[in-house]
Amino acid sequence: MREAVAVARQNGAGDKHLIAYVVCAPEAGSDEGDGGGLAGALRAHLSARLPDYMVQSAFVRLAALPLTVNGKLDRNALPAPADKAYALAAYESPQGAIETALARIWAELLGVERIGRNDHFFELGGHSLLAVQMSSRLSQAVGVELPLSTLFARPVLADLAASIVEVLSRSGPQDLPPIAAVSRHEPLVLSFAQQRLWFLAQLDEGSTHYHIPLALRLRGVLDRSAWQRSLDRLFARHEALRSIFVAPEGKPRVEVLPPDAGLPVLEHDLRHRPDAEAALLDLCHEEERTPFDLARGPLIRGRLVRMSDQEHVFLLTQLSVVR
Repeated sequence: MREAVAVARQNGAGDKHLIAYVVCAPEAGSDEGDGGGLAGALRAHLSARLPDYMVQSAFVRLAALPLTVNGKLDRNALPAPADKAYALAAYESPQGAIETALARIWAELLGVERIGRNDHFFELGGHSLLAVQMSSRLSQAVGVELPLSTLFARPVLADLAASIVEVLSRSGPQDLPPIAAVSRHEPLVLSFAQQRLWFLAQLDEGSTHYHIPLALRLRGVLDRSAWQRSLDRLFARHEALRSIFVAPEGKPRVEVLPPDAGLPVLEHDLRHRPDAEAALLDLCHEEERTPFDLARGPLIRGRLVRMSDQEHVFLLTQLSVVR
């Protein structure tokens, strides 16, 4: 291997995965036609040396790394990984209704088009948060609430499907309790994820570790008023975006901001700055470093940066628990 770079890339489902781009030495031969051979070999090599969360989900072979005119890595030119970039096992189509349903859920969550019965959830880029989502979707699809420990113990699709069949054969499909709305006039209890976030915030006040930043370039004339109204409508519609955490007498609970509170958006005008791109980068760093106040909220915010009359950059930051 001559060169390599790893980047965090968002898949179609909105989750970020580590993707490696590698330039192999000529003696390594061609990777054409061997499916996930390169991905499997590199993943096995790294898994023996790094913890799982640091191992890349996919490995894309390139003839050369794309560079900008300044000789730096051109991240925008890095291609999206194809299926063969993942450590796919020798493909064997899913068998039966359970394996088929499971493969469909995995494909949606992992952003991999074709899932086989021998594929491994974590080798395809799965992680604990995706495992929770998979468990939720599984209960809706086949009526089985499977402990997460089962997935970690049997991460190969065919093996996991066999576990589901075993549960179904013993007890049949489980009727899930209906979701009932709770009164907003009583204290709202924090979910487990919210409790964890609140507790960690007490230990490390001002931490930004759980920020989820997003940057979008908007090209064309922007109707600023319509843009803000759209954001405010979304903010009003979803209570999760308006939730804050208060702790009178040290006992945390959820409070929901009023629907008309509006999503806060700061505006910056860089149209006449000769160093506009550098100033934009400074704003991005400033936004990343600005903590949230869990008790005042909102726990989501935006910045609209005007680069020219035809181009804006929208920075959106939220706490991971808001998702």
